[in-house]
Amino acid sequence: MISMAFPEPPMPKSIVRAAGKAIADGGASDAEFDAVDQWRAAHGYAINTFKVWLRNKIRSSGVDAEFAQRLKRRNTVIDKLKRKKPDGTPLIRDVTSMQDFAGCRLIFKSIDDLVKFRTFVLSPKVMENVNHKLKHDDLDKYNYIERPKITGYRGIHDVFLHNPRPHRFGNAKSDPWQGLMVEVQYRSRPQHAWATALEISDILDRQRTKFGYAEDERGRFFAMASEIIARRHEVKRKSFLELTDDVLEEEFFVLEDKLLILQRLSAMRQFGQFEKLKKHNVLNIVSKDNGEYSLEVEVFTNAQDAIARSNQLEATDESINAVYVTGEPAQLRSAYRNYFNDPVDFVNLLRR
Repeated sequence: MISMAFPEPPMPKSIVRAAGKAIADGGASDAEFDAVDQWRAAHGYAINTFKVWLRNKIRSSGVDAEFAQRLKRRNTVIDKLKRKKPDGTPLIRDVTSMQDFAGCRLIFKSIDDLVKFRTFVLSPKVMENVNHKLKHDDLDKYNYIERPKITGYRGIHDVFLHNPRPHRFGNAKSDPWQGLMVEVQYRSRPQHAWATALEISDILDRQRTKFGYAEDERGRFFAMASEIIARRHEVKRKSFLELTDDVLEEEFFVLEDKLLILQRLSAMRQFGQFEKLKKHNVLNIVSKDNGEYSLEVEVFTNAQDAIARSNQLEATDESINAVYVTGEPAQLRSAYRNYFNDPVDFVNLLRR
């Protein structure tokens, strides 16, 4: 039965909306935290559906792509709900409108491959055979390659409404999961190297640059790094247009000499226990007493136990970042390479 494998989203949605508002206002009860977390966990079913669909499309497209998926971390959801805009209003007014509880990531060797696959998967010939629908009519709406975010983030996103056909086994219906949103992220390898290095750097330095706080030197550093990578390796000039390549790189390395971000990333302890990875894993970055950081990986036979364990780890003082990831072990090693090794790709792309 589906309901035994994945929790159903709380119904009606108004319960979840009210719980999210209570968390944003700072007066949520345990039951309200649980309602939002159940809504989050229910997206595990949507992830599973898209895993099957997208892998099939990768095989039939003829384009090489790495695939990974993740369920948004509980702490990240809570943090996002509590954040305020500059005018003091909540950043998120309706938790059920968040588009990235369920995330699928496809990584391509080049932007050309990325565009080729996305054009294929969104073609009328492919889409007429599936029930999932794009939430947005404008196919350029989330094109962060042509319009990078202020942080320097690049890639293209699509948001789908999850509309699975009735489950093939037993009598369980998929109705409770109809309409949940799934965010599909398409990135080139250089774009992915930048994004994952920023994520790790934020974790190590306990910063929020990833979430848009890019007006300080650290934010400028990563935005410049993104533009340097784009100019050097993808022949794209989209930011810092007033700066020549030489001036851009000169200012970037002045910031590096001051901030030592590349130096810290290069010194991150390597993880070599690749053989441990299975289909359901919890990646947990732990702070050691000696000031170093290490990665611990726990493996599980099903999604439910893995999600429960990641929630448990997030509540501990030692854990800096715990996240549930699922997929084929070989592709996980590649897609999450900066969790498993020092960020070789990012540092190499930015060598002086």
